[in-house]
Amino acid sequence: MEYDFEQIGKSIKEERKKNGWTQEELGKMLCISGKQISNYEKGKLLPPQDVLLEMARLFNCEYGYLLGEESYKDGSKLNTAICESLGLSCKAVESLRRATHKGLEKELAERQQAINSLFESPYFGEFIDCLVEAVDISRNLNSFNEVHYQKLINRYGEKIVDQATIFCSFSEAISTDYASDPIFQEVVKEIESVIDKGRNQEYAQKVARYELRESFECLIRNIESAEKFV
Repeated sequence: MEYDFEQIGKSIKEERKKNGWTQEELGKMLCISGKQISNYEKGKLLPPQDVLLEMARLFNCEYGYLLGEESYKDGSKLNTAICESLGLSCKAVESLRRATHKGLEKELAERQQAINSLFESPYFGEFIDCLVEAVDISRNLNSFNEVHYQKLINRYGEKIVDQATIFCSFSEAISTDYASDPIFQEVVKEIESVIDKGRNQEYAQKVARYELRESFECLIRNIESAEKFV
């Protein structure tokens, strides 16, 4: 089997940084130089098998993952299967794992019970739906004005669009002669239309955030109610 030295190097670098180690620190653990680690990460050399095995142990990942084998693309076959089954990223699964394994024994049990109650609640799906909608509206709103502003610039030029934008906010800042120009008036109308549409989106954003907050409160109340009967 042919291996991609560059991809192997990227995996080594990613795992090293994930652990917060410098090349020199990792090199000392492996009894090799930091320069050698640099060569591995740049894909100039393939680490020998014994070094790769020790790296896998230090990184707490599978040997096959460092070699870039598809079945180990998320660190281990188990992690890969979980990520593919749930459609989640490796980072999301790792974050969830840390959340469920944090704290002492009593706190750990309570934490795991709370997380189980969260996912088992019939309101959890509704909360996710509201979250996705709120994020989507916010993302569209953030890019809305910028996209339309750029379209106007491409059509009329930056100078007149900037002047029309100022006019929409401070009409007295533009001379009467300039403000009476037909093209300028056309640009002003388009900008005002964009502003009106933006206000509609801002209202939709407020509604989405309100619904998100309501769905979260329903979710929490359901979890609290379930806890009483445990």
